[in-house]
Amino acid sequence: MEIVLSRLEVEDRDASFEIFKTYLKPFIDDAFAWDEEFQRNGFESHLHAEWFSWVLTSKEKMGLVCKRWKDSSLHIHLLVTFTSAQRTGIATSVMLKLKAEAAEQNKDLTLSCFKNNDPALRLYKSLGFVVASEDEYFYEFTSKREPT
Repeated sequence: MEIVLSRLEVEDRDASFEIFKTYLKPFIDDAFAWDEEFQRNGFESHLHAEWFSWVLTSKEKMGLVCKRWKDSSLHIHLLVTFTSAQRTGIATSVMLKLKAEAAEQNKDLTLSCFKNNDPALRLYKSLGFVVASEDEYFYEFTSKREPT
């Protein structure tokens, strides 16, 4: 399955917050309660529009990813697979694509995950991610690049 990541247009910014809210609110609510204003402000001030891409297969939107380059890694801030595309291998394909992209730049792939997000935790662990650190609510994962 070919996955294409296509940068969001500026007018899609509001849609990206609504997708974040739809898919992450249950985990945020369970962890420390959803606060609409706090979440929107954090989303808009910490996640830059140019970091977002649609996840496409056959030109159809299947999800959303927010990623950025850091000094030593490609960091995933958000990965959402739409309900209709879940359990189809799309998230795995996106992760493998991003892992390869990071490896091409000789960098690790990193991400954070809510401890209560069991489906995501299973995915990341199945792909060889390891816990680099943790706090009360989150695991920080890294997928070390393969030695060359």
